Amino acid sequence: MKTPRTRLTWLYTITTGAILLLVITAFLLYTVRDRKKSQLEQFQVIWNSLSSRFMASGALTHQYLAQTEADHQLVIHIMENGVPFLYRGSWKPDTDRQTLIQRARDEADSQGIFMDRAPVSSSILFSSLMTIEGDQNDRYYAMVLAVSTKNGSKSLCALSLIPPVAQSLGETIAFFCFLAVFGMAGLWLVSWRFVGWSLKPVEESQQKQARFIAAASHELRSPLSVLKSAISALSSDPDEKDTLLPLIDSECVRMSRLVDDMLFLASADAKSWSLHMEKVDMDTLLIDLYESFLPVCREHEITLRLELPQLALPSVAGDPQRIRQLLLILLDNARTYTPQNRSIYISAQTNVSKKLLTVQVADEGQGIPDNIKPYIFDRFYQADRSRTDKQHFGLGLSIARELAQLHEGTIQVLDREGGGTCFIVSFPVSG
Repeated sequence: MKTPRTRLTWLYTITTGAILLLVITAFLLYTVRDRKKSQLEQFQVIWNSLSSRFMASGALTHQYLAQTEADHQLVIHIMENGVPFLYRGSWKPDTDRQTLIQRARDEADSQGIFMDRAPVSSSILFSSLMTIEGDQNDRYYAMVLAVSTKNGSKSLCALSLIPPVAQSLGETIAFFCFLAVFGMAGLWLVSWRFVGWSLKPVEESQQKQARFIAAASHELRSPLSVLKSAISALSSDPDEKDTLLPLIDSECVRMSRLVDDMLFLASADAKSWSLHMEKVDMDTLLIDLYESFLPVCREHEITLRLELPQLALPSVAGDPQRIRQLLLILLDNARTYTPQNRSIYISAQTNVSKKLLTVQVADEGQGIPDNIKPYIFDRFYQADRSRTDKQHFGLGLSIARELAQLHEGTIQVLDREGGGTCFIVSFPVSG
């Protein structure tokens, strides 16, 4: 069964190859046309030279006629007062010489030019350019000249072989056939590599989507199992409702959070998420954030510290609710990994040269190993799979990164001096 890569490779090869063949065909047609034009011009030059010499000298030697015929594949026939010049020719055309000459004479007769008598209307008469067909698919350009003389008349007929296109362009056609075959093979190889390179992001996206669905299914299965068990227990023993209903409510809230997170990431992937952009006062936002998260830290016996510069922070263009959500994710992540009686730090500063405002959220936790740092922003990734904290699904940092990117910002993770982790979020300063 053909894979998408194979099908696309053949599609690209056939499409591009068809264009290549059209170009080659067009060039060959142009070459054929140019060659025919060149053959005609060559015959006209030879005819002009031959007829001029014929009219000037009155007689042409056997040696001159033989050399001219051999050099240009001509058939020359001369008559004087209706008597043919005794010349047998220097080469043998595919069709009998006399047959060709007679056909040229018949064509000239139809134009009123007769080789066996003097012209009447003028002392010199030229036929138009004629094309004479032979008996062996051979073709010839031909012209006839009749001249009046003191002693009567003389006439000249010349036919020039028109070489077949395949013969005259044999090497050119062979070269372009080789070029077409070689080009198609090259196109197939290039298309194979190009399609493979093009499909790589799609394959990676499909793999991520498959992992996302598998992880989401796993995360949803846990609260659903708890709900099913609790409802079953409640049906068996209604007296346990005071114990089971809070559990059911907790699991519903947990599952609702997971669905909201997945919907947010799906909207971000589809580029359909809209922000309510405005100028955000970062001093006010950070102070409010500190005050709202301080009770959570106290509950877990963690110290929360806010460090702001003396000068007011510049405004940031963004959605204040989404920026707050981003920083809350980082604070909640820090709270999860910070032991009791340790501290979490929020700080901000301005990079004037780069026109950036950076917010740092640092903790005094165990830190993140270097081999894990590249994966912490992946969806459903959890460095510690054995954690029993059911409030985290491994989506928080993924959402934080999406929110930073939606604000044209960046997020990175570094080790904190003295131990712990430091997340740095940078936002462009609004003009």
